[in-house]
Amino acid sequence: MNLSQLLARRRMRALTKAVYDSAVSQEDEAADKRVARLLPGGATVAALILVLVLITAVSIWKHAGSAQAPQREQTASETGENGQSTDAQTGPTASPSTAGGQVTVYVSGAVASPGVLTLPASSRIIDAIDAAGGALPDADLDSLNLARVLVDGEHIRLTHAGQSPDADAANEATASCVRLDTASDKDLQTLPGIGPALASRIIQYRTTHPRITSVDALDEVPGIGPALIEKIRPGVCP
Repeated sequence: MNLSQLLARRRMRALTKAVYDSAVSQEDEAADKRVARLLPGGATVAALILVLVLITAVSIWKHAGSAQAPQREQTASETGENGQSTDAQTGPTASPSTAGGQVTVYVSGAVASPGVLTLPASSRIIDAIDAAGGALPDADLDSLNLARVLVDGEHIRLTHAGQSPDADAANEATASCVRLDTASDKDLQTLPGIGPALASRIIQYRTTHPRITSVDALDEVPGIGPALIEKIRPGVCP
């Protein structure tokens, strides 16, 4: 091999190495670019951090809600149906509204609509008179303390002007008694213990006994005995 051939071979080797190194460098650079494209940028990293923060906050909020649920259930169990607090030893504690409740009173005498009324416990006599239709023009309002608080079950009798309470009560009792020989089915049912069935039996009994001179005669009516007779006796006209 002469010198010129040796030099040509060396040049070929050098050129081949240069081409190879260039190709390897380009492949490495392309690979680096592909890796760089796959790596997230600054905006992407910030978005990922924000998502992680939100997920963490939601998890903390759910955990706090689940921890408070047993406390709410315990509070609900310590509260009565009507919103009244309870105590393990003393039981329900009544609120003023349920403790006071309502009162039922009977208003009669010089009022437009006498009868049994149910009013708030804090009501006064003047409220009961107004609920009974108001006082009549000849009512003696000075006969009662209109500012007094009502008592459950009491009888409020407003007298007429010029009449004593006893005389007015006697007139009222005569007017409100039931006459067994003429009373209607509805009137008979105003007597204590007399319902629709017994009222119908009394009317049927009158078809053969038109004059009932005494309440004791009702002992012949089926379903009416001595105990019931004594119960209705005060409401039957003599």
